[in-house]
Amino acid sequence: MGTKKWTAVDYDAAKYLGSQLNGKLQRVTLPKVMSLQVVVELDDELYKAIAKNPSTVAKLQQAAGDKARKAMNEALKKIFAAEVKAAKFNNQVAATFARDLQSTLEKDFQTASTEMAEEAAEVIEDYKKGQKELQKFRIKTSGKIALNAVVMSGGIALSVATAGALSPVGIIGVVRTSVGIVQEAVKLALTADKTAKLIQAELAVLRKVMNEEVAKAKRSGKIAQGVKEVGLNLLSKTVGLETPSLKNCQSHIDLHGINIGKLDKESKTLSEKIYEAMDEQEKLNKALKVARATLPSDKVGKAAQSLEKAEKALDKLLQATIHVNEKVELAHARHKLFQKALDGMKQGIPDWLKHVDTACGLAADLAMGITDAADSASAALTVVMTLESTLGTEIIDRV
Repeated sequence: MGTKKWTAVDYDAAKYLGSQLNGKLQRVTLPKVMSLQVVVELDDELYKAIAKNPSTVAKLQQAAGDKARKAMNEALKKIFAAEVKAAKFNNQVAATFARDLQSTLEKDFQTASTEMAEEAAEVIEDYKKGQKELQKFRIKTSGKIALNAVVMSGGIALSVATAGALSPVGIIGVVRTSVGIVQEAVKLALTADKTAKLIQAELAVLRKVMNEEVAKAKRSGKIAQGVKEVGLNLLSKTVGLETPSLKNCQSHIDLHGINIGKLDKESKTLSEKIYEAMDEQEKLNKALKVARATLPSDKVGKAAQSLEKAEKALDKLLQATIHVNEKVELAHARHKLFQKALDGMKQGIPDWLKHVDTACGLAADLAMGITDAADSASAALTVVMTLESTLGTEIIDRV
């Protein structure tokens, strides 16, 4: 059973405090990024149930929001106190007060976010109580905060932490791994297609031999004229027909199945990597929002454009990966038809000829779809490498 992690609450503390302060501060400059979050991790079935119940989600957010607002009102008192205190000292001394206020707010925000997470857990537990089938599922909640530096002397610079968050090393590593996965997938797909064509050729030969031998056996009286379905097994016993390619065909079908299984595993790993890359890209988006408040717009604008290109490239790779998964499903179906056709020939089941004709007419083009994904992966790697250069030139090197 899988789990689903989601940010159930993202409370914008900067917006709330800003609305309450409304230009009342002269010495204290609050950061533009201040938020309290509640991260909820649920078993898949419980998450699906919650997601379909907007009233429960709204109740959860309301309960957490109440805790957050209470904490913000307490924070306002401390901010005003720091404002009054800073007014009595010069900028150098006021800077030390900023560090104290920063530490206090971080501690209070973290406490509040933890309480918000506890409120969220209670709401979900209450929801579970009324539904017996949900009792067994687990709930895990946690609080997170985002809080940039508080200053009391004007001016603000991009922090080292934010610069680190803007490093694309993570996304580059994930995409580079994806390229390796898809290259291996191409090899497996080519092998599977080659084996499929060989199986089709062998089925065609067996079909021809079987039809010819059945006709001869009926003319000689070894098989009654009225018998409609004759299998290779019976034919071999009756007329002494040897079918050496029968064993080869089965071994090739087995090999085809092994390759499809490996390819299935690679495609699932690739899907996981794409979503991992998208998570990394989202982290960059959030860090860039922080940078917007501290750096020249032209610098941030170039980085934003590069990040947007990366997002589009990853989306294209995701679509290609979905196509790969669809191709793998078709390959599984192809494998089942191969086995069904051969079994039908051996046993002489009704309509065996139809199964063989269908199997021989299938397209062996699995590699075509995988190759498209390989091209998309290579393109995505190029884009994120360019992103690294842009971020390094325009933002990170300026810290």
